This record gives sequence, structure tokens and C-alpha cells, in this order.
Amino acid sequence: MNKIIYAQLAALAVTVAVCALISGINGFWSALAGGLSYLLPSAVAVLLLKLFKPYPQLAGTAFLIGEGLKVVLALVFMLIVFAVWHETLQFLPFIAGLLAVSHLVFLALLRVRDYGR
Repeated sequence: MNKIIYAQLAALAVTVAVCALISGINGFWSALAGGLSYLLPSAVAVLLLKLFKPYPQLAGTAFLIGEGLKVVLALVFMLIVFAVWHETLQFLPFIAGLLAVSHLVFLALLRVRDYGR
């Protein structure tokens, strides 16, 4: 579980650097805000799963609660970012940061493990 968080953090760092080169400082902050909007809820979900690891009978419930909490927290963080920072937020770097953290790393990890089987 920690590997996914570290991989998401690495993907976010690369995406933030690319967006900073292309779009400047506003692209940097927008990509960072987009990535953190999903990275922080993912970290909360991983923490919840670690707390329930000693209780295998509650593992399924903890997973469902963690995923639900992750979705809700991601939406709340995105709404906060849009509400506070809507005037200077650049949408494409924001989406790039969000997608780099939420989808690309997850798909890459799944694909690498399945090759060669």
C-alpha cells in the first residue's frame, strides 16, 4: 500500500515539473493542487486500512469505508480548491496532476505485474 502512495507522489512530482515548464508558476500550483486533491485522500484510505490490518474480519468493511471516504474527500478537496482559487487556477495542469495521481500510476502498476504471465 505504501508503494502506491510513493509511486503516486513520484508521478505527481514529474507532472508538476512538466506543468511548471510548460505553464509557469500557475501551472505548477494548479498541477500540485490537482494531484494533492487525490493523494491526500489516498493516504487517508491507506492509513485506515493499516489501522484495521490486525482485524481481518473487518478488512472488507474497512476497504469499503476507505474507498468511500477517499472519493468524498477528493471531491471536497477539489471543491475547496475551485472555490478558493478559481481565478488563477489553470484547468489543464490541474487535471494533469489529478490524472497522474489517480489513474496513470494505478494502471502502470497493474500492467507491469500482469506482463509475462
